[in-house]
Amino acid sequence: MASVPLNSRTDAILKRLVRRQADAPIRKVLAKSRPEDVAAAMEHLSPPQQRRLYGLIEEGEFAGEVMAELSDDAVRQITREMDQDSIVDLLEHMEPDDATDVVHVLPDELRMRVIAEMEGDQEHADALELLSWPSDSAGGIMSPLMFKMHGTATCGNAIATLQDRHEELESVFYLYITDDVDTLLGVVSMRQLLTHPANTPLVSVMTREVIAVGPRDDQEEVARYVARYDLLAVPVVDEGRKLLGIVTVDDVIDVIREEAAEDMLLMAGVHQDVQEMAGSPLQLARHRGGWLLATAAGGIMAEIITSAYAGGELNYEVLAGFIPVVMGMGGNVGIQSTTIAVRGLATGHVQLGGALAFVLREVQVGVLLGVVYGFLLGLYGFITGWPDPYVGITVGVSVVIAISLGSLLGSGLPVLLARMGQDPAVATGPFVTTGVDILGILVYFQVATLLVGAS
Repeated sequence: MASVPLNSRTDAILKRLVRRQADAPIRKVLAKSRPEDVAAAMEHLSPPQQRRLYGLIEEGEFAGEVMAELSDDAVRQITREMDQDSIVDLLEHMEPDDATDVVHVLPDELRMRVIAEMEGDQEHADALELLSWPSDSAGGIMSPLMFKMHGTATCGNAIATLQDRHEELESVFYLYITDDVDTLLGVVSMRQLLTHPANTPLVSVMTREVIAVGPRDDQEEVARYVARYDLLAVPVVDEGRKLLGIVTVDDVIDVIREEAAEDMLLMAGVHQDVQEMAGSPLQLARHRGGWLLATAAGGIMAEIITSAYAGGELNYEVLAGFIPVVMGMGGNVGIQSTTIAVRGLATGHVQLGGALAFVLREVQVGVLLGVVYGFLLGLYGFITGWPDPYVGITVGVSVVIAISLGSLLGSGLPVLLARMGQDPAVATGPFVTTGVDILGILVYFQVATLLVGAS
């Protein structure tokens, strides 16, 4: 029997019941469903349907768990008709790091009212502390709930403490050893804790060289640490090595997913906020239209170059037919190189210190591809343009140069932007494709002109 795809049954049932406005059956399905499945189903509903379904969740803790699994856009839609008191009550049923994620995506005015309401409640002290850090930093995504023990404790003490506090600790992957002022001294894995005698001092089995991050470190940097060292959690410490919290692997997965989605949008010339907007078509068009100016300007420049070479001694009619080929080959190789560069910079496989070697390697690949396809397309151009032999030579040489330039721009621009402190993903859509198109057509007609002049 084939397995049922993840969430498919819950998705289908809830979508059908919400469309029918069958509140009683919906409540029965919610009572038997996991919060992760309900959240996944809600992502496929319209905003009014999301608010209707969420309003039927009666149990506060379940509502908080569902909210913690929703995307930022869904959180905005559900909370748009809630007042600050309802939101604060909801946040009480959420872990501090999940609560801060919800507060961060609220509209400015509502967020300020919610924070003011939280400041009068000691239960929200941890969440308020997390809100003091940037939302995309280690401090913004960390959890203050961690398993820590004083350096004088033993393995037996730690196991007894864990048994007493297991309900309040969200995720326990490691035991962190601290001193009287919470300075991080070392870390003990769960395996070490459980395989040593109860009277074993923790300091005798702990790892003293602890991999840690600062609260202002970018969340992408935290994800690189977790991926490189195969960690399930990474501690967050201040300048004095005081333990502030931990970033767990589930938060890192969310970061990787968000950054990947952001890079995909930027590489298409679309700002990240566009997918999250629920505005009018005019607002969406205004946000997406900015990057198209670069494409339009590039097209105008390409047209000016083409018109400048029209007429004269060139076999313009035949040459014009190969313009899309030359531009397309260079542009596609440029996008390939940019994608590899952006991914390499994001995962740490391409380091800025050794970026020159990476760019040179991509250029070498481009030259090899250019020679192969330049020969094939040049041969076709030679046959098509007969009895003008320079047509085939022009096409072949231009394809070699266009592909080589595409690989150079595609790999070099993301590295340059990264050195300037900018997001390298913005290089693909507006800059690489437009730049390669302009250079490709300029090279194409310049080569043709030189060959005609030499013939």
